[in-house]
Amino acid sequence: MKHEENPWSKGIVLICTKCHKSISPKLLEEEGNSADNLKMFLKKSFKESGDGSKIRVVTTSCLDVCIDDTQAVTFASTEGETETFAIHPEKDREKLLKHLYQKIK
Repeated sequence: MKHEENPWSKGIVLICTKCHKSISPKLLEEEGNSADNLKMFLKKSFKESGDGSKIRVVTTSCLDVCIDDTQAVTFASTEGETETFAIHPEKDREKLLKHLYQKIK
């Protein structure tokens, strides 16, 4: 097995794609999968701020945090800390972004 250095320096964000099925379409304004939309929002925000290399944002299958009408998101720091959130993928994304910026600074 070959060991590689971490391509991101501060951590990784995992966004559950399965959660989209449990969120009522009435609660979403954007078209498409809420996990993909949140991923693109976060990636664009980090890239624009110059922090794109500090954090990786990816979608994943079920995180096993199943709460109706919420999106499961996990942040795993390269320092070993892991946090999991159940958020609204549109209304709470600015708050999540702010929290993640604090974690990677």
